[in-house]
Amino acid sequence: MVWMFENRAALSVAYLAVLAGAVACYAALGAVLSLLPQYVSGRLSAGSTVLGVAVGAPALSGLLARPRGGRSADRCGPLRPVLAGAAVMAAGAVPAALSATVGALLLTRLATGFGEGLMMSANVLWLLRLAGPSRRGRALGHIGLANYAGLALGPLVTAMLGGPSASVTVFWVAAVLPLLGAASAIGAAHASLAAHRQPPVSEGDHGRSPSSRKPSSTRRLLRNTTAPGLGLLLVNVGYVSVLSFGAALARANATGLQTLIVPVFAVVIILTRTLGSGVADRLGGRLTVAVFAGIEAFGLLTYAYAMDARLALAALLALSVGQSLAVPGLGLLALAGVPAAEQGAAGGLFFAWFDAGVGLGGPMVGAVASLAGPVGALAAGAAAVAGAVLIALARPGDACDTGAHRA
Repeated sequence: MVWMFENRAALSVAYLAVLAGAVACYAALGAVLSLLPQYVSGRLSAGSTVLGVAVGAPALSGLLARPRGGRSADRCGPLRPVLAGAAVMAAGAVPAALSATVGALLLTRLATGFGEGLMMSANVLWLLRLAGPSRRGRALGHIGLANYAGLALGPLVTAMLGGPSASVTVFWVAAVLPLLGAASAIGAAHASLAAHRQPPVSEGDHGRSPSSRKPSSTRRLLRNTTAPGLGLLLVNVGYVSVLSFGAALARANATGLQTLIVPVFAVVIILTRTLGSGVADRLGGRLTVAVFAGIEAFGLLTYAYAMDARLALAALLALSVGQSLAVPGLGLLALAGVPAAEQGAAGGLFFAWFDAGVGLGGPMVGAVASLAGPVGALAAGAAAVAGAVLIALARPGDACDTGAHRA
């Protein structure tokens, strides 16, 4: 009994340390992201095109890195790609710290995005292994929680350092934070060892070396993850639509919510991923996506036409909850039937669609807004999210996707 208690305590410490390391890495991203508008226009004297490229660049390099990070984690364990990703993020911040040029900034953004892609995919697998098969939805939700928590803390760090006027200091801090994340990951590895469950070894694979596993089938993994990944892209189109045009709608409809959209969304994500992280495990991926993507689509449509502040706020809360919980459900669909030795690669392929949704969603809803205004943009976002509901309903049932009691 004492051994079991110590084992569980060590696993909990390892789990929290993995999350803390991810938060530190995402805080580095958030710190830089919050100063970009003023830094680009002021320090670099550049225009909106440069700003747009600088904001979107990490999504492009992250899109390339996520499958690589997941596959590497499957082969050699999560720790090495997490450390490699943190090191790339730290080194990537240096060019912008040393040189205030557009080229240095873009190099920094691309490098940090690539490092984040490696780190995040490996951390997904690490959390999945530490959580166990009955809590995969919780683990998938928690990596998003670390993302939003870091992105919320980063701007606070920038403000404490002096804002855009202290940009050089912010970039150096953005180089240090991933190193703190790497230190936390090393602590997680030691805690995992204390629990006799090393990161490279998953449940059911004790005693087998990573090199003894059969190589994964890329074609099969793509078949498994493409439909849920497309659902993730569509869910993110709704997310991008409200972040891009929600403020304009608030002003047009006189609801007064224009300054609350991002804070409300972040707070809801953090709360729902903390308190409701087990919902996907209980309901299963298919039902979770159908219910919560439907709630997100309904919330987007309601917000688009709401003329009352209370109704608009309720719609904003609903769409935030829907987006927050639909993502873990889609992750469960992507992992359904995937062997434990290939879950890192599957997770990397799946979350690459997140970047695609953010990267493609902005131009898509922007084009709609140019034709039909902000209302049309949110209506298009709602239609995209409704597509994710159809994908979930069309997904065949699977024993791995029926909640914790059948995992």
